[in-house]
Amino acid sequence: MASMSTVHLRGIDLNLLVPLHALLEERNVTRAAKRIHLTQSAMSRALERLREALRDDLLVRSGGQYELTPRAEDLLQELALLVPRLEQFWRGDAFFPETTSGRMRLAMTDYAAAVVLPHLIAACARQAPGLAIEVVPWHERSYEDLGAAKVDLVFSPLAVPQGYCIETLFQERFVCLSGKRLVATTKSLSLARFMHCRHISVETEPNQQNLIDRALAELGLRRTVSLRLPFLLPAIQVLLHSDLLLTTPLRLARLACEQADLHIVQAPAELPTFQYASVWHPRLQREPMQAWFRLLVTQICKQHLAHKDQRSRPGNAGDSADRVVARKYPMQKRATRE
Repeated sequence: MASMSTVHLRGIDLNLLVPLHALLEERNVTRAAKRIHLTQSAMSRALERLREALRDDLLVRSGGQYELTPRAEDLLQELALLVPRLEQFWRGDAFFPETTSGRMRLAMTDYAAAVVLPHLIAACARQAPGLAIEVVPWHERSYEDLGAAKVDLVFSPLAVPQGYCIETLFQERFVCLSGKRLVATTKSLSLARFMHCRHISVETEPNQQNLIDRALAELGLRRTVSLRLPFLLPAIQVLLHSDLLLTTPLRLARLACEQADLHIVQAPAELPTFQYASVWHPRLQREPMQAWFRLLVTQICKQHLAHKDQRSRPGNAGDSADRVVARKYPMQKRATRE
């Protein structure tokens, strides 16, 4: 006698699994159709069938966009685990980066994007040219996004809540950037001189106290911030035409100086150093593509960003990060025809 679950599976159209995954991730019929190469009308029909089969609306209009129902949110989390396992089931245990057509969704600050992405994209172009990378802005709810399967990997400078997997990537320190109107006469700023300046504060999250202001608050101090904005590039342009000061991580300051006539001054010793880490959900710990990608990120940071004062360029074909990753994930041996 067939089991109850077997009888149910016989009545399910498993071809709807791919449209379901696309619809829940994209939250838009048109984008979901484009992603899996269906017409919009075909995707709309698939949505109707899914709603009937699952007895749930899945997507509901809210203003000018669609939102997931609570059932759809649960399904998305399940699919984040199920789909990679199904892909692994069909291709076997081995994972070959050069043949993957997967997607990695990263949450990053503009700082992490500026210093990590150039090396990461260069390495992926060599090792996994079919891999798509999607970057979304980091915010304090990014950890919740990991749990909801909205992102795969978070790059974070802050303390991470319990229940997530963490790997420290590199350490960083702050320096100060100034334009021609505020050229410092010394190579470093005392805390008193730092507090005397007017500042730019780049804040990726509204009303969020950044690492600099937290450290000053612990000393009972509050600097004068003349400009707050969420974008780094406009802040650099403002520096060129003002007497303001921008305190930023060293690696980012060096990149800014390559693009504009700015000056680096050592920040007060009272400002903290900080660590950058990659964070992921435990359910992705053993997923082959995810594990390969995390190893690649770790090796890239070890090669290019491990030392505070290290300078490097996105890479050469012989990068040591490539060799380390290739030893664990060798290229697929292609059969040749006689």
